[in-house]
Amino acid sequence: MWIMARWTEAAIVKPLSAAARPARTMAGSTGTILCGVTLTGFLLPSEYAMGVFAAAAIGVGLSLTLATVIEAMAGVRNLIRTDVLILWSLYGLTLLEFLLPQSDVDAMVSPAAATSGTYAVLVGFAGLALGRHLVPRGRASRRASVFAEVRPASFLLLFVLATLLGYLHVFLAVNFDPFEAVRQMSLPRFSQSWGRGRYGDAYSLLYELGALIWLIPPLAGIIYARSRDYNLIQKVLVTIILLFTLYYGFSSGTRYVLVGYVTTFFGAYLLNKGRLKFKHVLYMGVVLGLLLVGTAYMLKFRNTGLGNFSFADSAPDTLSIDYNIVVISRLTEVFPNSYEFLGLEIPFYSLIHPIPRVFWPGKPEGLSVSVEEALGADGAHVTITSRFVGEAYISGGLVAVLFISLLFGAGAEMWNRVGRDINSPFAQLLYASGLFCAAFTMRSMVWLSVAMLPTLALWLFGKLWLSSARRPAAGISSNRSSVHCLRSGHPPDKG
Repeated sequence: MWIMARWTEAAIVKPLSAAARPARTMAGSTGTILCGVTLTGFLLPSEYAMGVFAAAAIGVGLSLTLATVIEAMAGVRNLIRTDVLILWSLYGLTLLEFLLPQSDVDAMVSPAAATSGTYAVLVGFAGLALGRHLVPRGRASRRASVFAEVRPASFLLLFVLATLLGYLHVFLAVNFDPFEAVRQMSLPRFSQSWGRGRYGDAYSLLYELGALIWLIPPLAGIIYARSRDYNLIQKVLVTIILLFTLYYGFSSGTRYVLVGYVTTFFGAYLLNKGRLKFKHVLYMGVVLGLLLVGTAYMLKFRNTGLGNFSFADSAPDTLSIDYNIVVISRLTEVFPNSYEFLGLEIPFYSLIHPIPRVFWPGKPEGLSVSVEEALGADGAHVTITSRFVGEAYISGGLVAVLFISLLFGAGAEMWNRVGRDINSPFAQLLYASGLFCAAFTMRSMVWLSVAMLPTLALWLFGKLWLSSARRPAAGISSNRSSVHCLRSGHPPDKG
């Protein structure tokens, strides 16, 4: 019996080490994705564009679903990973909508261009999956352990600071009238009085602080997960501000904003919840379903405003996102046939993007050839996005798509290490806040350096404020832990 008990513990309770278990499941999921995208590429039809996109949507969707199931075998928390998020984000941004009929696609792009664009997207998926294996899997970093004893009051302080500074430009524009702020949120997009000018000025510095709003959902998530540490008044305050922020994101008509809020909230909540039950996963599934429906409506009222929109009269007849893969396909026709590849222009522009023009009046206004210009829409007051795959393609073709997707996959795995510090709620918060940057980079790598600013601000707060404030206490705790380990006969952790 003793031998059976020991065998059961070794084979079932702890079959693999904490590092080896996710590594094996990730290897299995990567193999599934690579086989799936390769088979999909070979089986693409050539008769019409919609058939090409639909086949890719089905093939890649099935591959990602099976790969996710394999990842889930290591536990639910194993799914709260940056690499899993970016794979599904890219799928949602490029192929998801083609699971349903899109009647006007065939008139927008030729079958040959559709095939070329789809190949570029498939290379992107393969690169993201392979890139996460380029990072050596060593022991989890313990650098964030100095944050392990962050008090609940510090998270609440962070939440209040993010709210006050993030919404400062909004309430300054409406003379601190909350009802006027809500009214203007229901107006058409870009008509709010707190909007930023194209080139920016001194006020734009205050506007940039609005990026701190991105920290509100993950902070609310960690406070909800540790609700026993807060009183009723504090929890009511957090709930009101969170609902206001969700309405702010929904009324904007900008779908990635609302999706980012929900993603970072659930990321922080699930990572810090003591015990995960099936009902928590079920709740998240329901919310994500409602989110998908909500984003379909957001596309319809973004230009008319939420206040003038009728949900009953404007029910979407199909799932519509942005036809991003159509844009990518059309770009494969003009690069490099009509325009030379842009080379390092896009990475350089991404690097300088956060620099305010008030500090650099001569900062370049954009790329030498914009996507709008390349597709003949320049000057039509429209913005066309091609996702990171399209931006990578116009930089250097399929080779650039593969290289950049490998880089992003490796970066995602490196960021996963921050989330593995399960003893530090602050590290979990920092990790969850970075999920927005990861998902947003799939939308556009030009905005990578901008999207990372809220997480950078959070890291600086922890490094400069929390670390110095808690260092003596952390040292005391470490000494006490060592004494306890010596008394119990276990060696102290030297990590």
